[in-house]
Amino acid sequence: MPNPIRVLCVDDDPEFADLTATYLERRNDRFAVETVTSPERGLDLIEDDPPDCVVSDYEMPGMNGIEFLRAVREEHPDLPFVLYTGKGSEEVASEAISAGVTDYLRKQSGTHQYAVLANRVSNAVDQARAERRLREERRRFQLLFERLTQPTVEVEYEDDEPIVRRVNPAFEEVFGYEASEIVDDSLDAYIVPPGGEEGASRINRRVQAGGGLESVEVVRRTAEGDREFLLQNAVYDDGSGGFAIYTHVTGRKP
Repeated sequence: MPNPIRVLCVDDDPEFADLTATYLERRNDRFAVETVTSPERGLDLIEDDPPDCVVSDYEMPGMNGIEFLRAVREEHPDLPFVLYTGKGSEEVASEAISAGVTDYLRKQSGTHQYAVLANRVSNAVDQARAERRLREERRRFQLLFERLTQPTVEVEYEDDEPIVRRVNPAFEEVFGYEASEIVDDSLDAYIVPPGGEEGASRINRRVQAGGGLESVEVVRRTAEGDREFLLQNAVYDDGSGGFAIYTHVTGRKP
């Protein structure tokens, strides 16, 4: 079963809040809706245990929906927030967008509005979860990239030249080039020694054709002189670049 969606419904009209909760839960069995009748109480609940989505009215005593949204955004910039209001105007919509609202929906008569609201909430939560997963994957990959003991460099091709986008600390240590020195320049211009240009060009053509290298012996120039490496790579699907991983083997041959 898909992950449940916890929704906090904030509306100063308790009957309308309960009605909204009832119809949302009927429309989608993933929903578990909690209702409160004041933004202040909503902020307390969000601080204790943030829901997956907030659905809020606009016109409420003490703090309107936009002010509530701004208060939520101070601590939870990515929490899905749907402004569900009977007061519709371009001014309110513009304010809501400026304050970082996820979606904006006007209250209407009839039950069809709840189907629309349920769909907006579901889409907002699914998108937010996907973005969180992507950020976490990127964080983990960055951690792996930085902690690899082998020198590793990411390149993208521009006019057939492998332009450095980033290098890991092991690359800086083994090759002796600071990231600030080599990033946005041609990798080959720094590390391919005289006489190795044709071999490097063959590798570049293979990468751009989408082909990977399991393990190739190469000689590359470091700040302290030429060294032998085993080169492996991971290629982008479209051949526009990839990662080159070097294992230092100079002096290891019998």
